[in-house]
Amino acid sequence: MGMPQDDVDATGLVARALAPYGERPGPEGVAALIDDLITCGRKLRDALAEAPSQQRPAGAFEALAEWEYFAAVGPLGSGPHANWNHARGLARIIRQLMRALEHAAEVSAS
Repeated sequence: MGMPQDDVDATGLVARALAPYGERPGPEGVAALIDDLITCGRKLRDALAEAPSQQRPAGAFEALAEWEYFAAVGPLGSGPHANWNHARGLARIIRQLMRALEHAAEVSAS
């Protein structure tokens, strides 16, 4: 078990979404980034959900619940900052999911 392997680099997506505000892409770029983050986050969520509960770190349940909420609710508010802030929130949760999966893989390997 470990990080799902596909054509989307989770670390790269997180870095793009957590870039300084001055490096924010235009509206179409933010929308595409959100789509990529949601696709990536779903794969991470599924992989973590498949891990035995005793291999998950303490914060895994909260990260999964937070993911479900943020992915379902979407941006809060309107305008370009709402979408950018939503992308950044998704990226932070993805980072938590990645850490939880890394922990689960370490526990599984030991």
